[in-house]
Amino acid sequence: MVETMLGDTLPWFFPTLAISLCLWLALPSIEKNGGASVRIGALVRWGPAVMFAWLLLHRMSAIVQLDTTHLEVLQYLPQDASLVERGTLLVSGQAGHELAALAVVVFAAASNRLPTIHMLGEGAANTARYRIMSFTALCLLMSMGLFFPESAYTATNPLPEQGILAPLSLSNAVLPLLFALMVMFSGELFAASSTYSIGADFSPLAKKASMKNAVLIAVTLLWLATNPPAWTAWNEDPSSGTDIIALLMALHATVALTFVVRPSRTIESRLLHGERRSLALVAMFGCSALLMMISAGLLLDTTDVFATTAGANLYGFWACTVVLGAMLLAQFMPTLGFDAAPRPEAWWLRSMALFMPMAIMAFSPMNVYILPGVWMALAWTLVLPWLVEADVRSPSTGFVVAPLIGTTIGALLIPVLASHALLPALVLALPALAVALFGMLVHKPSATI
Repeated sequence: MVETMLGDTLPWFFPTLAISLCLWLALPSIEKNGGASVRIGALVRWGPAVMFAWLLLHRMSAIVQLDTTHLEVLQYLPQDASLVERGTLLVSGQAGHELAALAVVVFAAASNRLPTIHMLGEGAANTARYRIMSFTALCLLMSMGLFFPESAYTATNPLPEQGILAPLSLSNAVLPLLFALMVMFSGELFAASSTYSIGADFSPLAKKASMKNAVLIAVTLLWLATNPPAWTAWNEDPSSGTDIIALLMALHATVALTFVVRPSRTIESRLLHGERRSLALVAMFGCSALLMMISAGLLLDTTDVFATTAGANLYGFWACTVVLGAMLLAQFMPTLGFDAAPRPEAWWLRSMALFMPMAIMAFSPMNVYILPGVWMALAWTLVLPWLVEADVRSPSTGFVVAPLIGTTIGALLIPVLASHALLPALVLALPALAVALFGMLVHKPSATI
């Protein structure tokens, strides 16, 4: 019978792991002092990797030895389980999540040795590593409760009475694999997007990461379209927090960085001083609020969670208000000195649209329904400055503006035409992003004065 598990014998393990990931955010300050700080920095840098490795080895040992003090072994493996059955559980069970997390933290901690980053020079490579580690830490912290649920690490009392459960599907291994790859490559793109103060050229890194991310976005959406067990189970109860929400967090970050945050560096560097610049910022915020609230309300109304349309609209309003409030508060960041981007106010607005949806999804899985609206809002933030500001040429109506309006309306109409509309809405938000991105990349930014 199950007596104790990791969460029972070492209740401090996961709080310590969370603290060690938080320390990654302060690693530049720790390492730059030299002396004893070098040893402390090495401990902080590799601490999460050691803890995830120990977590994985602990579970592997239990599965290989058929240790019935482990709930997962008791639920999925008979007493005479073959090596194939044990291997299947290792790949498709909780060990897959632990392996994915281990791979992600090792990748981040050693990212300065990647060829594309190492060639930038020691200083730039370490700066990129700090950015990748910070992004990785944020992703793991926000997804920790979903990827490492308490039920997977504590004994239940009383024990489950259903006996041996059906073997887990091997398709379960795809989810942590996609999550790990998206966090890794999005971390590279975040480093290339957020580093301004040094002279190194991050364009090769950004180009390679963007191509890998584009493939991962397509693969992830295609995999979800096949209705894997994890996706089907969550659709039946969208109010439950599962690892599929962690995957959607990573997907959101990948889409935002690939289509908007990184390309905005190139696009906005061609803007001039900005006559009516403040008006353009107001337009971006207002358009974002409108698109997010309409999309969230319509999508939430397609679920069975809310008894009335008013309830769905109210929930969507409050979820969007959190993100929009963060966008507003972030406008103080340039006044505090965080103003290296060509348009720092727009960069911070988009950064909040990147991270805040992930943060609120960690608290309530229902907040995932704001993602299509956030993606459409991000698309419009690339175009609106060129439409509103008076000292640059507006983008082509036929090539950019009209297609963007059409794709936005099409994505907004999906909840009206279909039930379980989240995945179609996510897919149809991508054309709006593509129109905005490629339209503005080829737009000739000649001044009108």
